[in-house]
Amino acid sequence: MKNKKSFFPDGTAVIGGVLTAVICGVMNFILIPKIETSTQGIRCFDMNFGYSYETAQKFLSLIGDEERLIYLNRQLPLDFVYPVFYTLFFISLIYILAGRKKKPLLPFLPAVCLPATDYIENIMSIIMLRSGIPSKSFALISSCVTSVKTVLMYITGLIIAVMLLINIVRAIKRRKEQ
Repeated sequence: MKNKKSFFPDGTAVIGGVLTAVICGVMNFILIPKIETSTQGIRCFDMNFGYSYETAQKFLSLIGDEERLIYLNRQLPLDFVYPVFYTLFFISLIYILAGRKKKPLLPFLPAVCLPATDYIENIMSIIMLRSGIPSKSFALISSCVTSVKTVLMYITGLIIAVMLLINIVRAIKRRKEQ
């Protein structure tokens, strides 16, 4: 009997990767540049590694009505779908790169925690875009969530890069042994 391969992880890695790239491209090359046309160089909330209360206030005072609507009605809805696909991609890739029957939990943790921070960040952005910043503490918490999300993204990328490098080194060693 032929060994049937499941769709996970190869298929999910490909689909997750392609959709991640497409959504990332739309957000970073179309929507975000449109949003930031009226903000005098101040980046969207989730494009920073954190921000001050003053920066958030200035962004909110400068963003035009049309740009605010693009942020609320196009960018953020897309950014609620985005974590599904990048998480699927990252987890599938880590699973493939782990290459053992028993998968270690540690490499998966940042990739699993990452979407929660992205969703919280998106909700906080919606609150600020709709009603302004309620308080300095809200801006600080929102900024911290953005920073945590960014750190988790970097850690996930680093884990994948290290695992990929380990696999390349192992493949080179196997090739030399043959």
